[in-house]
Amino acid sequence: MPVKAFTKQMSAIRDHRLLAECLFGYLAQILCPKGVGIFTNPSSSTNQSPLFSSGVVSSLDVYPNTFWQWVSQFDTADGVLPMAINTCQWEHIEKLGGESFIMMLDNAPASQTYLVIQNCDPRKISQAFAGHLDVLQLTAFRWQCIRAEKNAAIEIKNRDTREALYLDEIKLRELFVENMKLVHEVALELSNPESLDALYKAAVEAVRDRLGFDRAVFMLLDMKKRCFSGTYGTDEDGKTNSEHHTQYDIHQLEEEYIEALSDGKRNLVVIEEAPLYTAGKVVGQGWNGMLILREGDKAIGWIAMDNYIQRSPITGYQKQMLKSFGSLLSQIYIRKRQEQNIRMLHSSMVELSRCDSVSDVCKSAVSFAIQHLGIDRLAVFLTNKDCTYMQGTWGTNIQGNIVDESYYRSETTNREIVTAARSTPNQVAFEESVPIYHDCNIVGFGWTSMTMLTNNTQEPIAFIAADNLLTRSPLTSQLREVIRIFASSLAEVLQRTQAQEELRKLNETLEQEVKKRTLQLEMANEQLDVISKMDPLTRLGNRRKLAQVLDELGGTQQSSMITFGLILVDLDHFGLYNNVYGHTEGDVALKTVGNILRKHTYHEGETFCRVGGEEFMLLLVGTSDKETKLRAEGIRQCIENAKIPHQDSSTSKVLTASVGYASVKAQYNDLDFDGLYRKADKALYQAKDAGRNQSVSANTMKVTVE
Repeated sequence: MPVKAFTKQMSAIRDHRLLAECLFGYLAQILCPKGVGIFTNPSSSTNQSPLFSSGVVSSLDVYPNTFWQWVSQFDTADGVLPMAINTCQWEHIEKLGGESFIMMLDNAPASQTYLVIQNCDPRKISQAFAGHLDVLQLTAFRWQCIRAEKNAAIEIKNRDTREALYLDEIKLRELFVENMKLVHEVALELSNPESLDALYKAAVEAVRDRLGFDRAVFMLLDMKKRCFSGTYGTDEDGKTNSEHHTQYDIHQLEEEYIEALSDGKRNLVVIEEAPLYTAGKVVGQGWNGMLILREGDKAIGWIAMDNYIQRSPITGYQKQMLKSFGSLLSQIYIRKRQEQNIRMLHSSMVELSRCDSVSDVCKSAVSFAIQHLGIDRLAVFLTNKDCTYMQGTWGTNIQGNIVDESYYRSETTNREIVTAARSTPNQVAFEESVPIYHDCNIVGFGWTSMTMLTNNTQEPIAFIAADNLLTRSPLTSQLREVIRIFASSLAEVLQRTQAQEELRKLNETLEQEVKKRTLQLEMANEQLDVISKMDPLTRLGNRRKLAQVLDELGGTQQSSMITFGLILVDLDHFGLYNNVYGHTEGDVALKTVGNILRKHTYHEGETFCRVGGEEFMLLLVGTSDKETKLRAEGIRQCIENAKIPHQDSSTSKVLTASVGYASVKAQYNDLDFDGLYRKADKALYQAKDAGRNQSVSANTMKVTVE
């Protein structure tokens, strides 16, 4: 490119990358370098990669630090400098492969930039310095102009941004006042929902549609199980959808969210540049917020929000608005939950009545109590009318999980709480600030309660014990009344179920013995039938199994045509194998082959049968010619790949097999099995005659695979 054309093209460029490409093209013509690179602050930067490069550029690691100290004394006006004049005694030609040059493009302290031209064509150097390289000073000037223009544009943009933020701040303050009014209006609308479920849905839609946030979801927290579950949320199109089926481990949350839930004082957490999720899958990136709902200082759930749709940032005024809304929503939720708990007590009778056994009643009672009544742990113990023992049924372990405690049995203890429960049947006896027990061991301190259940004649039938080991929540008068009503429902269901269970046991005892004898006889007959149809060595089917398969096919009442395939496998020179290695090793080899063949039966109805000493057969139903061919060749290859040594074989140094196969179309009850067998047998003999260790199709009567 002529100097004049290069100067004209360079003057019109307004981008560093385009300027670098233009410069690289010019240098390629006048110096033919092996590599050209532009580096920023090479003496101090930890990034040794060039801003732009062409060809093969040596890493800056090969340059000594003293070289950059020498170069830093020059200016843009000094132009292109041969590296040969460096005063730091650096043999650059050895490292760079040839004569190289360097030039400072920009000497601004914050933007110090160098042009490195490596390994130039020596025939071009004298001509280039005769007048072609002076124009590079104009290139350096253009480089600095582009940098100055970009910095000026950035400064103008920053100024405009600050002005826009100031105007937005004024608008946001006005909007905040209106939003606070809106918060109280929305809270009033949510204050009397039909049910908790209706509150969940209405709260999600209020946050999204009334308060102006893109997406929201109402999550319920279960700290005892260390998990949380969804209610209603917002899909990727901004529409409300059900999240009731979702449940997640609390450890899936960001660490900041987990800390906030345990803090007791933080009610709002917003994480910027966070992954955004829908149904547990990442759908984008933006800000993600958690508006925590609390009962006192205990977290009970939260509203999760993000900006997936509009990608608008969240302002400080919006955060204040959310905190106010969260406080009001917590009060509404707690009040509605208490109302619904009372109704749940009545529904507990229905739920318990559906159980068929005393054990199921006790398990259902424990599950209902810890899920709906706000009780940390509960256990049910059965007793007799004299109340001489306590027999465990179902309870809650120290992690809050429902567990089978039928192993527990003890005499009625003289603990004060047990005595108090016996002296006031169907009432809640309790103790505050006492040891809490599990399996007779002290596991904590708090309140513990016990209620003795009685039947219609006031005879004891069971005890229920509860405590607050997990959350240390207080035993309020309201909770004691809830436990008392629940105990009354449980007592009624228990005595009815016990009576039904006793009657059922009497009937079952008579039937069990008959069923036991019948089952034993059936099992023995089934085992005999299986053994009679199995080859004892290979564990494959035998001829009786083959006869059974053919009988079942003949009895099939289907008139449509279907393709049957028959594969015959014969081990090559197996008589010789027994003579050389002995019959014991021969049996081991047959077992190995049996295991291989068993893996090639793909359907429940397919069975490999051993029809001779070393001959095996597989009948395929509903197959195709191609599938039969592939199956046959696959069997042959697997036997060969097993690499069972057969050193004296004239075919191979490992045990191999010859395979013949045939296919025919027929109806289920019209299959000519003998004819199909003769075809496959002829194909098998052709495989042997052709040299063994190959599979032959009866339909083509030629070798298909070597």
